[in-house]
Amino acid sequence: MKYFIGIDGGGTMTQVAIADTEGNILFNHIYGSTNPNGVSKEKLESTFNTIFRNIEKKFPLQRVKSVFAGIAGAGSKKTELFLKNKITNYFTTDTKITVTVDTINALFSGTYGKPGIVQICGTGSITYGINQNKQHGRVGGWGYLLGDEGSGYDVGKRGISEALKFADGRNAETILLHLLLQRFKVNDTRELIDYIYQSPNPKRVISETTLLVFKAYEENDPIAVKILRDVSKEIGKNIRALDKKLFHEQEQVDVILCGGLFNNRNILPKLLKKELANNLDKYRLVLPDIPPVAGSVIGAFLEHHMLKDMVKENIIKGMKEAAM
Repeated sequence: MKYFIGIDGGGTMTQVAIADTEGNILFNHIYGSTNPNGVSKEKLESTFNTIFRNIEKKFPLQRVKSVFAGIAGAGSKKTELFLKNKITNYFTTDTKITVTVDTINALFSGTYGKPGIVQICGTGSITYGINQNKQHGRVGGWGYLLGDEGSGYDVGKRGISEALKFADGRNAETILLHLLLQRFKVNDTRELIDYIYQSPNPKRVISETTLLVFKAYEENDPIAVKILRDVSKEIGKNIRALDKKLFHEQEQVDVILCGGLFNNRNILPKLLKKELANNLDKYRLVLPDIPPVAGSVIGAFLEHHMLKDMVKENIIKGMKEAAM
């Protein structure tokens, strides 16, 4: 029996799944972060050691045919090689080790290994794609200081900014100000500003206020409606730009929507559908029903050209059952 390992390594956690040659999911566990930009070298090595020693207790590592690790922060060749070397230490030369960015996991969780675009809107954001010629491309994803349009940070920052403008008398009335004061248990804008700037992690605090923007949207707050409409326009621009780079005259492209901002299917996915209304014959919007780690397992099979329909069906079934 041979095994295929999929790794979805993020900034806060790493999910690892193992399948047999028929795609049956045998192992599905969560560990700490393996993002080399977010944890120390020592912590990273410790996490990898825990992962592979745990696996070794049940599955002989010499029987692992493929490891597909999509890891946040693996965008440069230098980092990719660093991570690949760390993982390779646990396996024989017969095991194929693939390290790539974690966006590929998210893409394959919706396309099941086929080409397409993935739009990620979580704490950060990026538009990423692979075409029929296996060419990769991206738009955005430059981090919260330089971009990340459509990220949790972006939406939260817009919401706070508009609420403060209302308090100054520079903007139309919005319930966002009340929601923010209530959320942080402060009495006025001065206390609100102090709370945010003096918190240990302002970025996280701002990102979490995205939920308030969505709540205000559901109450038809005009400012929240405008914020999310503007965000959907930015995302639409990114998708069209990447389409132009990678897919040219292709008749239809799958666009996979991943990340926390798409969790409420009645808000941003619907707004994005309206934004792309003139191109819906070109773009097929997909909300995955399996997690990104399933995409990395699919990637492990693709590396050996072994992704048969039965294998794919078993991976999908196993991941859905694990989520129940």
